[in-house]
Amino acid sequence: MANRQSVLRWLSWISLATVFAFACWSLSQWQFARAGEVQESNGILLANYDNKPVALEDLLAPDANWNAVLEYSQVKVSGHYLPSKSFLIRNRPFAGNPGFLQLVAFMTDNGSVIWVERGWLPTGNLQDAPDFIPTVNQTNREITLRLRPTEPKLDRGAPSGQLPSIDLKTASSQLANQNIYTQAYGRLVTEFPLLVSGKPMPMPELNQGNHLSYAMQWILFALMAFGAVSWTISQDRRKSSGLAPRKLKLLTKDADADAEDKLLN
Repeated sequence: MANRQSVLRWLSWISLATVFAFACWSLSQWQFARAGEVQESNGILLANYDNKPVALEDLLAPDANWNAVLEYSQVKVSGHYLPSKSFLIRNRPFAGNPGFLQLVAFMTDNGSVIWVERGWLPTGNLQDAPDFIPTVNQTNREITLRLRPTEPKLDRGAPSGQLPSIDLKTASSQLANQNIYTQAYGRLVTEFPLLVSGKPMPMPELNQGNHLSYAMQWILFALMAFGAVSWTISQDRRKSSGLAPRKLKLLTKDADADAEDKLLN
């Protein structure tokens, strides 16, 4: 019969296993939640990416809060670019090559301003900027965009005319217009009349990630913890009773090795 000291020892092992299992369970739930977020993002992408364009003002107002279900929705707008209000967005690799995104302000016919991302430009050969930057003019044109949310402000500097991220509030700080979309910008799809632009960014890949497999692994670790405690308590009880400890049967021996062991014995 187990003595009090043994029972206390077993309880401490069970407590440690419980704490470990709870941590594993929490991590598994976090991974399940991340998998759900990925599936939701993929669903929004598939639903919106090739939808029929609608008027920008019918879908989003300059002072409205951003709604994630609008991402990649196509909108159409007419107006003209503001050539002097443009930036290069740094550190935007594409197909393994360093580069920039071109961001230009666009004044709509109703007086609002939306920022337009006009494609990817490779880093120049001799300077930390593209060798060629497409120019825009103030000709009135119609454009189609895919909506993207503003990016967070990064705590890093950038040369004049460049930004470390598509932080629309920083980009808009020098605009006198008060009717500015600072919650979202548009990724250029089409424009008429046509202008030279950078390389269009492709549709994001639909990747489920490894979140589900990681979640199952954490659950398995939790079960293994209790299995290890159960085995250890069993061994401890056998030792206290004067019995020899059980040996784990290795599963690595093949049939030839088993036959050889019998001959040697």
